[in-house]
Amino acid sequence: MSQNPCATDEQLRATLIDEAFRQGRAGIPMTAVAILGIAVIHWLHTQTLIQPLWLVIGLSFSVLRAVLLRIYERRRDRLSTATRERMFVWPLIAAALVWGTLPFLVFPGAGASERLAIIAIVAGLAGGGSAILAPVLWSARFYLLCLMLPAAVMVFDTPTSGPVVAALAFCFVLVMLISHQQGRRILLAGQQRLLENQGLLDETHRQRGLVEQLNEELLAAQKALLAYDSRLEKEVEERTARNRLASAVIENTAEGVMVMTPEATIVEVNPAFTRITGYPSAEAIGQPARILRSDKHEARFFELGWQKLRSTGRWEGEMWSRRRDGAIFLERRTIDSVRNSAGEVTHYVSVFNDITDDYEKDQQLLHQALHDPLTGLGNRKLLMERLDHCIARAARYRKRLGVLFFDLDQFKAVNDSLGHHIGDELLRGIAQRLSKRLRASDTLARLGGDEFVVLMSDLERPTDAVVLAQGLLDVFSEPFELPETRIHMRTSLGIAIYPDDGTEPDVLMKNADMALYAAKAAGRNTYHFFQPAFAEQARQRLELELALRDAIERQELSLHYQTKVCARDQAAQGFEALLRWNRPRIGFVPPDSFVPVAEDCGLIGQIGAWVLSEACRQIARWEAAGHGWQKVAINVSARQLIHDDLVGMIREECRRHRISPSLLEVEVTESCIMSNPEQTTPILAALQAMGVRIAIDDFGTGHSSLAYLRRLPVDIIKIDKSFVREAMSDKPTAAIVKTIIGLSKTLEKQVVAEGVETAEQVDMLARQGCDSLQGYFFSRPLPAADIEHQWHAGPSASATGS
Repeated sequence: MSQNPCATDEQLRATLIDEAFRQGRAGIPMTAVAILGIAVIHWLHTQTLIQPLWLVIGLSFSVLRAVLLRIYERRRDRLSTATRERMFVWPLIAAALVWGTLPFLVFPGAGASERLAIIAIVAGLAGGGSAILAPVLWSARFYLLCLMLPAAVMVFDTPTSGPVVAALAFCFVLVMLISHQQGRRILLAGQQRLLENQGLLDETHRQRGLVEQLNEELLAAQKALLAYDSRLEKEVEERTARNRLASAVIENTAEGVMVMTPEATIVEVNPAFTRITGYPSAEAIGQPARILRSDKHEARFFELGWQKLRSTGRWEGEMWSRRRDGAIFLERRTIDSVRNSAGEVTHYVSVFNDITDDYEKDQQLLHQALHDPLTGLGNRKLLMERLDHCIARAARYRKRLGVLFFDLDQFKAVNDSLGHHIGDELLRGIAQRLSKRLRASDTLARLGGDEFVVLMSDLERPTDAVVLAQGLLDVFSEPFELPETRIHMRTSLGIAIYPDDGTEPDVLMKNADMALYAAKAAGRNTYHFFQPAFAEQARQRLELELALRDAIERQELSLHYQTKVCARDQAAQGFEALLRWNRPRIGFVPPDSFVPVAEDCGLIGQIGAWVLSEACRQIARWEAAGHGWQKVAINVSARQLIHDDLVGMIREECRRHRISPSLLEVEVTESCIMSNPEQTTPILAALQAMGVRIAIDDFGTGHSSLAYLRRLPVDIIKIDKSFVREAMSDKPTAAIVKTIIGLSKTLEKQVVAEGVETAEQVDMLARQGCDSLQGYFFSRPLPAADIEHQWHAGPSASATGS
């Protein structure tokens, strides 16, 4: 490969300069030795030092050349060829000038022998320089001329040598120039051949590098080709495996797969398709996909589905389809488009599964979530949803609707006396009867327990609700025949009308409930429309509850004590502690007004605990005051009896006030005991074991079971005041009183009659065998201070505990 001539000349020039520096390593010490030798010869011949300035300059240039040589060796690669050339040539020319001045400084006063010695040194230096300075041209020849010519001229007049030596010197100069020329020619030829060889070697190396690079590229291409082939083979294997897997998945998947043309013609199905639809593949392929259509969807449904599929490439949803045998099933279907490289739809793939069972389960769960499991009627959730819907519809069309709220009178007594299974049978029978009396547009719901609600939609006039209410009451006119018994039931209804009595579901329900309570207060077995006054009554009840809470904190409650006497001799036997509330700025609040409120809002437990503590404190105080141990009866609510630790509370209060539990008498209502005799009996037995006497209050107003009454741990039976009041004028009532007293004697229970207000009642009850009497005829309920005042008034007014 040919080289650029300019590049070759530049390389030759750089090579010569490098060679000059290399050979200059020998010339620098040679020059320094020559300068020192001349100085020594001069000293030996003249005993004087050669010109000091010349000596210093000559040696300085030798040192300078050595320093430049060192710089060259360290920074050669960073120096240009011209810079390197100047670093060698200019110090050489300066050194030549120094040698050119030597004859003029030494020869005028030197002898023949000194001149000849200097000529010899200079000639030797010139001979060495002709060889060493072969790499440079004109600067080397200038250096040789400066060495020899001045010396040759100066030696011409030397006495012992004369022209002969001068001629030899001139000839030596010519020889040195010729020698330098020949040496340079040989050096140039050698360097050129070296550069040519180096170029050939570089070209060879370059070609070899290209070949090696090509080989490496060829090997890399070969490896890449092998890797690509391997990857292609792997991809083919993977795609084959995936295709086999996909085929196996499609064949074995539980979901039906159907491949269709863009015209919805079936071209492929899997076994699951046959299992779900009943169509064999041979019978389905080639048929239109509409063979699965059912009659449950309109044509518009399928049109919209195909529009979405063509516009978006996908459709998913639920649809009713038809099997080969004509059976209808619900499927969850997904249809996706398959496109070619040009983006054109080539096929549709439909994947579906039968969700009929899940749908039926969901419907069953939904039915369970919205219906009462006992009666099958709608529950509160369904009622509120229907009520929301009916209110919105009534508001839109300016219609009315009615909400009839009712429950069963004395249903709890049925559960307690006959058992809950009889109560459940009764509720189912009532639900069946009620459903037959309603219109298809009406909704009957059971809220829980014995509470029912009828929602009347599209009510033309409020009187239509009266017709339905009367019909519902008539449902209860006939007894309910159950497998084990025959039961007569009654009900009361409360009616609220939209929009007259409210526009919100909760408001209508609340107002209908308040109307129900008004119907109960009116004598039961009737209906009552909501009136705004009911809301005022509810507000007053809430106000009473808040005031009662404040009364407890402010200690506004107090106990009054009513005397109980012996029926035979009217001797005092003890007291009944009766709760009283003297409300500031209002005055006396009857117990039958605030006690039910306390029971409803959960304050009765706190109040009952205070009554127990206050009664025990009063017993201890009377004893400390010298009035003896007085027996006191306290009333206990059902909540306090069942949910509070009544036994522990009485034990702790008796211990704290240091009184005997036998001084206490616990009065519980008949309904309280009979509501849950299994739970109340152990508690009453534990109280009896402590010495506390147990009394059934208001006996005859509930539904006591004689079997339970016989086994109950009860000491006293109290005849309700309503029987005592009517016994004098009503013979059946008098017979009931006599029966209660006779029954109590048979069961070995004491009998107390309350509400005694006349001497005739006292005489009648004493003749019937009643043990104790209590009522206004003997004493009104009085504060403890008034009773103490009577005791202090005289022995006849005092009573000593027996």
